[in-house]
Amino acid sequence: MKGQSTHTDPDERELVREAQLGDSRAFKVLYERHRDRVYNLAFYSLGDALWAEDVLQVIFFKIHRGLPGFRFESNLATWIYRITLNELQNQQRRRGVHWVPLDAVLGSEEEFDSDSPPDLRTLDNQRREIVQQVVLELSPKLRTVVLLKYFEGLSYEEIAELLDCASGTVASRLNRALKEMEARLRPLRRLL
Repeated sequence: MKGQSTHTDPDERELVREAQLGDSRAFKVLYERHRDRVYNLAFYSLGDALWAEDVLQVIFFKIHRGLPGFRFESNLATWIYRITLNELQNQQRRRGVHWVPLDAVLGSEEEFDSDSPPDLRTLDNQRREIVQQVVLELSPKLRTVVLLKYFEGLSYEEIAELLDCASGTVASRLNRALKEMEARLRPLRRLL
């Protein structure tokens, strides 16, 4: 993708140019287009909604500050992902993120009341929380590939470019991540 300026669509390209010239309306449109993806990456990387919201603001401040230097050598979304991933690593390093093990959150199998089935919405929310917790327990390298592949829908090649590694490395990390997730979710299969 590097060196190919055709990856940023013409409408977005014009918005970037306007934002580079100081048009705050254009930057606001770019913010609105990319905000949810950046927030989701932050939330699933950090595991805390308030922290993710704070980091979102830091990331977009960095994007705003760096936008005049953006030269369309890569897709705008790729450039934003790089800034996001770098800031998330910085935040995690500064705070020394520690996750609570899934067993501590969910309890043992004996603690579940199987006599009263929960409603479907509650069940869906519980499933989502369980999977989120399992993703958060992955190492940062493994978590990042899972987030980029399954939450953001990026290809192996796009992930490899973002992480500056080979596609085979992405595939290997993803394979390890999925094996770890499957092992952690196996005892909870009847709940999922």
